[in-house]
Amino acid sequence: MNYWKEDSILNNYTEETKPTEIFKEVCDSLGNFYSQKGWKYSRSRPKIKFEKDDLILEINFWSSHSNMAGSYVQLEILPYVSSKKLKKWIKETEIGRNDSIFGPTKYSFRNNNVYGITEDSFTILTEKIDNYIASKLNICDNDAFVERMFEDLNESIVDNFACYLAMKNDKRMLNVIEFDNGLKIDSEISSKLKKYYS
Repeated sequence: MNYWKEDSILNNYTEETKPTEIFKEVCDSLGNFYSQKGWKYSRSRPKIKFEKDDLILEINFWSSHSNMAGSYVQLEILPYVSSKKLKKWIKETEIGRNDSIFGPTKYSFRNNNVYGITEDSFTILTEKIDNYIASKLNICDNDAFVERMFEDLNESIVDNFACYLAMKNDKRMLNVIEFDNGLKIDSEISSKLKKYYS
């Protein structure tokens, strides 16, 4: 399968090619690949986005100032799940930080050197992303996704997730606050959430 055009910079770059050009082309290739699967791609701040009901899955692409022409071009891949309703709820109640409820850190493809990327290594990368989406980021059933979040609360954005549960009138919000033990949910937010829930 051809993931990029014959005249793509990924087929023709040299040791002098700017890392930003390689990074942008890899992002565009990922964007094109996932657009064919129903995702939306944003070029200006590279990311792909998939929405289902209330939840939004975004996979952001970042690079580094320490890239080195001819040897190293970083592609950092950062997925987040957010809630459209939570964004509105935070605005109405003035409780909470933002609408992102899940931001995993335990996955193998977070940091990648895409200097010298081939169509074979691109395939391997997209397979890793696809497998992770299927196992950890599948938001097609919003309720099932939220239930899976309880399997490892360390992967949740715990203060925002507590707000999400309060918004849903889910008493497990209290368990999340207890689990956090004041690390990310400060006493002010905690008391507001408990008051809101009661």
